[in-house]
Amino acid sequence: MERQLTGLLAVALLAGCTAAPPAEPRLVDQVQYTRDMRDGSARFTWPDGREPDLGVLAEKSGPGQDKAPAGSERIVLEITNSCAWYLGWQDARDRGDQQAESAALKVMDEVLPTFSPEDPDGQRYARETAAKARTGDGSLAAGYVTNNCESVHWK
Repeated sequence: MERQLTGLLAVALLAGCTAAPPAEPRLVDQVQYTRDMRDGSARFTWPDGREPDLGVLAEKSGPGQDKAPAGSERIVLEITNSCAWYLGWQDARDRGDQQAESAALKVMDEVLPTFSPEDPDGQRYARETAAKARTGDGSLAAGYVTNNCESVHWK
């Protein structure tokens, strides 16, 4: 996740605003972004062994010397949480832990598709990923991890 992600996040956050004139988004600096990321992380559940290093995540995805729209950390946390659950599901499968695999699949099926209401294609992808995982096919989960999770550092 590079700093360019911040610009894409701003566009995604503003994309659904067509009924009223767009309000100027509140912008935050790196310090506030990091604080918001730490606060926002508490609203997510994380599988065992897959909690992100929030300091590194905020540094890599935040605005640096610039400013980012307030709330943009939510999208980064949603992406990272999806990474955690897809990897947690695969970790559980690899070690034969059916209880952890089932718990991860439940989150993949019920929680991840609710992320990013402004991105129906992303929600559809999450539903398809969970459906394939239920049949034992981890190809979509693996593809998501390859494309979105490389720079995440886990604690």
